[in-house]
Amino acid sequence: MQRPEPLPDLDWTPDRAAEFGRTTVDLWTEYLRRLPAMPVTHPHTPAQTRAAVLDGRDVPDKPLGDDELLDHLRTVVFEHGAQTGHGGFMAFITGAGTVPGAPAALLAAGINQNLGGWPLGPAATEIENHVLAWFAARLGLPEQSSGAFVTGGATANLMALAVARDALAGWDVRREGVAAGPPLAIYGSDDVHETVDRAADLLGLGTAAVRRIATDDRFRLRPDAVAAAIERDLADGVRPLAVVGTAGTTELGAIDPLAELADVAQQYGCWFHVDAAYGGPAAMVDELRPAFAGIERADSLTCDPHKWLNMPISASLVLFRDPARHVAAFTLQPDYTKLDAEVESDMMLRYQWTPQFTRPFDALPVWVSLLAQGWDASARRIRHDVELAAWLHHLVGEHDELEALADPDLSIVCFRYVPPGTHDAAYLDDLNERILYAVQRAGRVYPSNAVVAGRYAIRACLISYRTEAEHVEALVDDVVAHGRRLHAEG
Repeated sequence: MQRPEPLPDLDWTPDRAAEFGRTTVDLWTEYLRRLPAMPVTHPHTPAQTRAAVLDGRDVPDKPLGDDELLDHLRTVVFEHGAQTGHGGFMAFITGAGTVPGAPAALLAAGINQNLGGWPLGPAATEIENHVLAWFAARLGLPEQSSGAFVTGGATANLMALAVARDALAGWDVRREGVAAGPPLAIYGSDDVHETVDRAADLLGLGTAAVRRIATDDRFRLRPDAVAAAIERDLADGVRPLAVVGTAGTTELGAIDPLAELADVAQQYGCWFHVDAAYGGPAAMVDELRPAFAGIERADSLTCDPHKWLNMPISASLVLFRDPARHVAAFTLQPDYTKLDAEVESDMMLRYQWTPQFTRPFDALPVWVSLLAQGWDASARRIRHDVELAAWLHHLVGEHDELEALADPDLSIVCFRYVPPGTHDAAYLDDLNERILYAVQRAGRVYPSNAVVAGRYAIRACLISYRTEAEHVEALVDDVVAHGRRLHAEG
């Protein structure tokens, strides 16, 4: 047998890598320069986008030339992308991505550390541990808290409720399964995020295990109604498992009364989980913290830095008060992962703490962004976003043809267009839905929708550091202009 010769085809030289990297950075820089003047959305249909982006292209046997590849990337970025970094983007809860986080994400991909185990990412593991501890401290959890970076709030909620299930079910549910004991129940508001239902499904509890409970006139979960639901379940032989408080609901940004919910959870021996995927960063701002009183009592807590801190996707985290319960829900020990016991004693082996074995270095863009920007700038921006929401709410209240549907607690504003005269509810719902789509197609701003107390609403979520008063004023102008036109057309 002949000795194989080297095959370096995939091992680009540093100069070749640098040239390709410079081309990509130039494209990103052009994107940043052009972004303010670009429409928030493009007019192309899915079929048109598919045709333009793919254009019959398949994975080639031979590499594309750099110019051809760059042309392809320009089409993806400028012609058929959603400009979520634009100041006029106010839909859903999607951040713009920090500027320093972008090259940090490139570096994380370049060094390709695997945070499943400390030996595969030593510095990366220590940075993740440190960043998690910083978030836990800012949110008021005890020093010994544990956590993990995960792909998003859905995974964070799933992990939190998995730990709750394993810790409080009352039997070895990891080994015997949920069928070995009585049914379990989870309690949240009408507006608790749908990922709680998904978690109940994936954990074998069934979506019917989620008790969606009425809210008060501020759209907050009522602790007395939670207690009443728990009492009914106890009488029926159902075991109460977890109370989920939301610190910033998706539709309205409502903050549940967390301290009172913590009291109910403690009274009945339930796990207390706080979904702060959206509102968590606001709870870290001193002036806004009082609205989140009780968050520090959570057994687990979800927070998405890729939302209101605008970190590059994905940067979500889940935190746990009790590390022993956390690790007990996920620990396992394959033979091939054994290490020198003396060395391992001081290691964090993260495959023991999450459902993932292979894990990316998601903490690096967050860490670099915090180092490059400082916390004060983020805190000022969050306060500014709350002020922008108050300004938009004020503009709505001052306009005869606009109606606010809720007072904003954070940075989400829901309102609708109401033309002069008397109109039935169905007409107003249909009209505002058509207004929303017209505003989106126009491309100056891009709000989304909500349903508030049964009424269709135009919803603006203000979390981008590029959004300013001019953008919310443009939203008001566009809603009124399109509302008048569509109402006149009948």
